[in-house]
Amino acid sequence: SRRLKCNSGPSAPVCFLLLSVANSAIAMIFAVLILAAPLLSPAFDAMQGLTVDDECLAGDEQCGLNALQLKGEVKDENYEEVEVDLDENWHSAPDGLLAKLCSGSGSCVMGRPPYMVVAGRASAVGMESINGGNVGYFNSMANSAWSHCGGSNCILMTNPRGFRTQSRFHMHFRHLNGHGFHLKKQMENKVCKSGGWQHGGFPCGGKAKFFRGHPGVFSAAMSSGGIGGAGVSVWPGACGGGGAIILVTYHCSIEHSVAIIPPH
Repeated sequence: SRRLKCNSGPSAPVCFLLLSVANSAIAMIFAVLILAAPLLSPAFDAMQGLTVDDECLAGDEQCGLNALQLKGEVKDENYEEVEVDLDENWHSAPDGLLAKLCSGSGSCVMGRPPYMVVAGRASAVGMESINGGNVGYFNSMANSAWSHCGGSNCILMTNPRGFRTQSRFHMHFRHLNGHGFHLKKQMENKVCKSGGWQHGGFPCGGKAKFFRGHPGVFSAAMSSGGIGGAGVSVWPGACGGGGAIILVTYHCSIEHSVAIIPPH
């Protein structure tokens, strides 16, 4: 690179003064950058954490919040979970049983052995209760289900309105059956190397998308469009274990066709 220098002559003193000022200004800029680096680092890291599918425009705070939700970092800080015993014949009970058994807590884990997370909030009535203001609470329940069954042979799922026996929000965590493994492979062939939501050939008019890592399940599902009348299923350990596939389905339930359901 070229270096500035002053020649001898009448203008030399002025030249040396200007060079001194320029060097001082450059030194000050470097000092400011060094001091600001710790402050800029978190913001830079946060932007680096965004995937290609979830890029945000500079200054878009809502987009940044959505990105954190997709990564599972937005959750209910007051979330608590308790274990509640559940009779094996509960399926024949009238609507309201789960609400009666799980009340006043963040959520309850039920089943013998456990296979379901049930919302403790009275306002959590099915998928239609989820919105941008409370999605963190539902993400926390999905995280709980994931912690109980998060392997590549697992599925986490909710049923849509009209295809459930209990209104209180609940999420099943089960092991896949043969058809479930076949459907997972079918989805992987379509979504592992594709961005965006993919559809066509999936059950219940569904659409699927691959998310790297451990996404905030319902925040991610909401990016597909409205989910109030939908069912959501999560397929961990997908695409070589790099993340999970989320399948959003409509107007029917896939629970008994893809999961191992013990006889009652």
